[in-house]
Amino acid sequence: MIKNIAFIFLLAVTTVSNAQFYKTYNWEETPQKHELTEKEAKESSVAILKKHIVEYTEGLFNQGLRVFETKHTIVHVNDDKGINRHNTVYIPMYDVKNLIDVKARTITTEGKVTNFNKENIKEINNVEEYGDFKIFAIEGAEKGSEIELLYTVEKEYDLQGSETLQADYAVREAQFIFITGDFNADAKAYRTHETFNIDYIDDKKARVLTIKDIPAMIEEEYATPKANNIAVVYQCFPKEQNITQEMFWNNVVNNVGRKFFPEEVNDIIKGDIKNIIADDKEYSDYQKATLLDDYIKNNFTIVKNNNEELTDLTTILENKSASDFGIIKIYAHYLKALNIPYEVVLTANRFEHKFDPEFFNPSGLRNFVIYLPNEEKYISPDRIEYRVGEAPFNLLGNYGLFITETFEYYFSEIIQTDANYSTINRKTNITFNDDIESVTLEQYQEYTGHWASTYRTVLNLYPEEMQVEFQDQLTSSGIEDKVIDSFKSDNIDMAQMDYNKPLIINSQITSESLLEEAGDSYIFQIGKVIGLQSELYQETERVNPIEMMYPNQYDYVLTINIPEGYVAEGLDALNINKSYKSVKGNKLCKFESSYELKGNKVIVTIREFYKSNVYDIARYEEFRTVINAASDFNKAAILIKAIE
Repeated sequence: MIKNIAFIFLLAVTTVSNAQFYKTYNWEETPQKHELTEKEAKESSVAILKKHIVEYTEGLFNQGLRVFETKHTIVHVNDDKGINRHNTVYIPMYDVKNLIDVKARTITTEGKVTNFNKENIKEINNVEEYGDFKIFAIEGAEKGSEIELLYTVEKEYDLQGSETLQADYAVREAQFIFITGDFNADAKAYRTHETFNIDYIDDKKARVLTIKDIPAMIEEEYATPKANNIAVVYQCFPKEQNITQEMFWNNVVNNVGRKFFPEEVNDIIKGDIKNIIADDKEYSDYQKATLLDDYIKNNFTIVKNNNEELTDLTTILENKSASDFGIIKIYAHYLKALNIPYEVVLTANRFEHKFDPEFFNPSGLRNFVIYLPNEEKYISPDRIEYRVGEAPFNLLGNYGLFITETFEYYFSEIIQTDANYSTINRKTNITFNDDIESVTLEQYQEYTGHWASTYRTVLNLYPEEMQVEFQDQLTSSGIEDKVIDSFKSDNIDMAQMDYNKPLIINSQITSESLLEEAGDSYIFQIGKVIGLQSELYQETERVNPIEMMYPNQYDYVLTINIPEGYVAEGLDALNINKSYKSVKGNKLCKFESSYELKGNKVIVTIREFYKSNVYDIARYEEFRTVINAASDFNKAAILIKAIE
């Protein structure tokens, strides 16, 4: 009897000391409709509240840490788009041990409340590789109503996590509550000036972040919207553990990096080297690496699978198939066999995630590249279109974890060492037929850098029907009636032994739509010759910082042969000069076009360049003036006037 009483007392004490906040957290018993501001009323939907609670607590009888996550949202929907955006709820079940509770309700403009029936919950599996979801429809939503959702899950213990607070709709108030008690914990907020406040909830230490009036994240040109969302990352581990950020990084180096620097080279690979590198030729390390990169990409296949066999070196060499992780092992052994120094880099796609060297986050370690420090070049094992050169554009500008062969590490921004890596050099000779009914464009073009890598891939690997579309893109895109009379490409091999050797395109097209009769004269749409151009004429306020795909430069020379008996007028429309300068006065991007007359020829020279892939959002107007200058030129026309 005494033992039973003691056990009941111990259970009561343990239960009290480990009480979870979610058990007492609730929504208002009687919901109240919220008044919208004039600006909010113009949106399809507005989140009145977007609250996320993460609570770490100790399990019964010290059975490790437990993690509970609670989400509470109130969304006002103003139109059908808003209703469709929120009337289906998806609860991700990845790493979820238990769906503890879920409830939802709608409140109409008249105050009618419709509660969600839990029996309507369905489960769907492996949704677009995001894992399993619980799903249910919201009933009773109409224009002007509010949808309220509250649910709690218990998740598998993980000492790290993250949460996105911004959405593709406006949020009046977002709150992130991180309850950790006396466990060791840390949290960091990104892309907001607000900071965490320390509070105590049920006598447990908590970090609370509150952000008001978050604008909707929108898709914009020259931007990385997904990676720009306001977000938090957090860490929590038992109080007897004091894990520093440096310890996290060292753990990656020791557990991952050591797999990529073999002490001995596999015998099969030693034999392969003789087939890759001819003994009777002298090659630089760059050329050896290029031959190796091309060999592996032509002989091995990357399989998107976590099967352990795809990381086993012997199995990979036998089946010629590897995972993203396993293929790095292959490169490592071959590079060691060739005595080429290398480093392994872990980073992230900058369009998905911004790497932070100061706060460990596994989301920043999803992409591998190999850095050749002596060459200042990269190998991109999982990118079939790339050979040894600059880093892929989706990694450019992000930071990375660089691991050396001595298992030391450092952080560095992944930069483009060749300022003029990606260029287009185009010369166009323009003539008119005898009746001035059509225009013929003879074009010589050189593509380097990222353009050349992409276009060589199309020319070598894409089916014929896609190559037809590709030819349209490379021959003054946007001319609807054009006929491609000829198209020839040179230097198309994926592996180029000369660094950044240009891909060459020679073509000839004819078009009638570029000319329009004007009495006995003709209007010539000269601007369309440079092809379709991007434009930034949005009237809404810019949300995202400015990020180009990659630094680039265009150099065009258009030679217009004026027919005998005619002169060209309206040429001043071809003079455009717009630029964006640094504080030191250097031009970081510009569009400049001008012309000169030489006999019966009008020679138009255009230079457009972007020296950086990142520009200050505070100077967005200057940046878009340059972008729009190219679009303005695309609309330019001159008069081919008959001499009286």
